[in-house]
Amino acid sequence: MTAIYTVTMFQKISHNPYFKDTSKYIPEFGERRCVGWYDNFQEADNAVTNNFSNMRQDIYDYAIVEKIDSGILLVDIDRVVYKWDKNKEQYIAIETPVELEKSRNFGIG
Repeated sequence: MTAIYTVTMFQKISHNPYFKDTSKYIPEFGERRCVGWYDNFQEADNAVTNNFSNMRQDIYDYAIVEKIDSGILLVDIDRVVYKWDKNKEQYIAIETPVELEKSRNFGIG
C-alpha cells in the first residue's frame, strides 16, 4: 500500500474576515473528526456518499477524503470535499471551498 484515503467530517466550513481586509480570514470548521481511512478512493467515496454508519450524526455537514502517501510529515496529494444534500440525504462532491486553500492534512494532522 502506498497511500491511504482518510475520511474527516466537519460541522461547517466558513470564515470570519480578518481585520478590515476581507481577503484575509480565519477559517472556521466547528466540530471535526477523522472517522476512518481506506486503502482506495472508491471505498472512501462510497462510504462518504452513502453516509456509512451514520457518520454525519446530524451535525457534520461536510466531509473530506484526503489521499496521503505513506511516510512522515507528508502533505495530502489529493482530496475531495463533500457537502450534505438535505434533499437527496447524501453527501455530494463539491468544489474545494476557499477556506481550505491553505489548510491540509485533516485526517492525520
